[in-house]
Amino acid sequence: MENLYDDLINQLIEIGRTEIIPSIPDSEFSYLREGQWQRARYPENCDDYSLDDLKLLYKGIVLCEKHFEWFVGSATNTAWVLRNIEDRLDDDETKELYEFGFANRGENPYAPTGSSTHSGCNTYEQYEDVVHQKLNNIARHDALMKQQQEDSRRMKALKKEYKQKRAKEHAERKIARERHHIEVIVEKNTSIFKRIWNYFRSSL
Repeated sequence: MENLYDDLINQLIEIGRTEIIPSIPDSEFSYLREGQWQRARYPENCDDYSLDDLKLLYKGIVLCEKHFEWFVGSATNTAWVLRNIEDRLDDDETKELYEFGFANRGENPYAPTGSSTHSGCNTYEQYEDVVHQKLNNIARHDALMKQQQEDSRRMKALKKEYKQKRAKEHAERKIARERHHIEVIVEKNTSIFKRIWNYFRSSL
């Protein structure tokens, strides 16, 4: 199976080099045509291949995915290979590979980036615009979430302050009522005492 897999990789590299897909009779079984093997993802031994071979492999996958109608959706290996080599590319190489993918992709809206967000892109500039717009949307969303969190904290603080103020006012009213009640009792007792004192004075 390993030899078969290596042969498939080499076929894809050669297809990327020539941009010619070999003719395979419908009656003949072909792992290349079936394409199911690629669902297992590209091999982990990327370092065993030169950068030029990896670029050709990417192109071969783009062409074969369209020609053989590999229905792999977001599992497209075009995106997997591209992500694994992008950091090793200069700006011109990056633009070239993206635009090759946009120009030669099939019906899969996820090719070549792995995201259907870029399905309407036909040039690298359009792709960058979409990426920047997404980043801006994320930044605006983050700013909005931060503002909402700050507003929520401020509202909680105001509610707490209001409750404390109400509790203080309630306590003050209670103390005032108790003080008034005491004053009434004292005044009443004083009045009684005065009447008794006046009675005794008048009796003397």
